[in-house]
Amino acid sequence: MSAVRKPPRVPLEEGEFIEVVLRGRMTDPAGGGRVVAKAERFMGHRLGMSRWILLTTRRLLVVAPFPREGDWFDVSLDRRDVSASRGLRHGEVIVVELTTPSGRQILRIPNRMRAEAARFIRALRR
Repeated sequence: MSAVRKPPRVPLEEGEFIEVVLRGRMTDPAGGGRVVAKAERFMGHRLGMSRWILLTTRRLLVVAPFPREGDWFDVSLDRRDVSASRGLRHGEVIVVELTTPSGRQILRIPNRMRAEAARFIRALRR
């Protein structure tokens, strides 16, 4: 198993702070990730590459797989426009449904990060 890595240092807006850091996958259930999501729920394991997911005091950020200067995030959403359902466990994966301005998204997090997942859900329900 590889060593625990830290998320990359990403640029934040002035007065913005990171509240929760997760390592997981966020996909659109109606998009190309739906087949992988079904397989992951069935098998109970994540498939493919995960991303750093940062919940800050202002935004929900999904860090790009290989962040470059000026191109840090795959997804950047205003936190006030995002809500989360309670997480459901499927094997070794916690599945959280997110409601975003671009529609429903599915966040899959390893079960070993359940404490962070609970903090993430509580923070979005405030």
